[in-house]
Amino acid sequence: MATFLLTVVRHGETRENKEFILQGQMNTNLSDVGYHQAGLAGKRLRNQLFTHVYTSDLNRVMQTSQAILDKNVLSKSPHVKVDKRLRERGFGEVEGRTVSELRALVEKSGQLPQNFKPPGGESPLEVKARAEAFFHDLCNDLAGEAGIGQVKSLQHAAMADGSAERDCGTEGNVLGEWNIQEGDSKSSVTQASNSASKTDTGVTVASNSQPQNVDVNLASNSQTEDTEKYDARVLLVSHGGTIRELFRHLIDDLGCKVKSKRFAMQISPNCGISQFVVQLREGGKRPVLSCQFLHDKSHLENVVDLEL
Repeated sequence: MATFLLTVVRHGETRENKEFILQGQMNTNLSDVGYHQAGLAGKRLRNQLFTHVYTSDLNRVMQTSQAILDKNVLSKSPHVKVDKRLRERGFGEVEGRTVSELRALVEKSGQLPQNFKPPGGESPLEVKARAEAFFHDLCNDLAGEAGIGQVKSLQHAAMADGSAERDCGTEGNVLGEWNIQEGDSKSSVTQASNSASKTDTGVTVASNSQPQNVDVNLASNSQTEDTEKYDARVLLVSHGGTIRELFRHLIDDLGCKVKSKRFAMQISPNCGISQFVVQLREGGKRPVLSCQFLHDKSHLENVVDLEL
């Protein structure tokens, strides 16, 4: 058996986040607030060793991951892999337009949000499929490094052996909260800490004052864990919608238990941090996952809005 720690971080804020513009796979950059958030995430994780780092190829994610690694005192030249499967959902012709325009298109189509595919874009189900493929390859790579063989198949493995916890809450909306208000676009680090804010996909951001699944002390001290406890320590930096679909796979298909699925399915705040322990088993058995905490933003709570 091999065990790895998976730390997942959403990128920092962009101008488009602040203005409720659908970025999708537009190659946008962090704002000043976003760079500050990324530095704070790096400070929070500065004493946590990372052996592997995975990012999407879009600027806002690469800038965030670099800011985190610049603050790190233990990770000396970790292997960094850029993977296009970690990109945000492609919104096609709707990219660069507002959340309300996307909402109108969904309502006009008469489709369920999870099935809606903008012209030239992706559906949430397609994003989940590439998140699943990424996680499958990650587990196989780490299993190979540990010498325990390959993971045969992860997709729907938990459903096959009946171990998935299905009754764990109501899913969040896939495309957005229909009561989202765009009139006040003042989205700052402080606002993200104290109230629900909105993202480039229009979904309400996780707004709890402390992370789910673990007490706040464990969440804040997790970076000091024994470095010999894990065979690998993975940092994954990606986008809100892609992270959500990855979490959907971990919960629905692989049986990772969470206190509130509704909370888990919310979009992480910019530079929110989530963490999982993943046990890889020999013989092609599915991984065993333990959620340590979700959408933690305690490292951002006392930040002033840089644009005031």
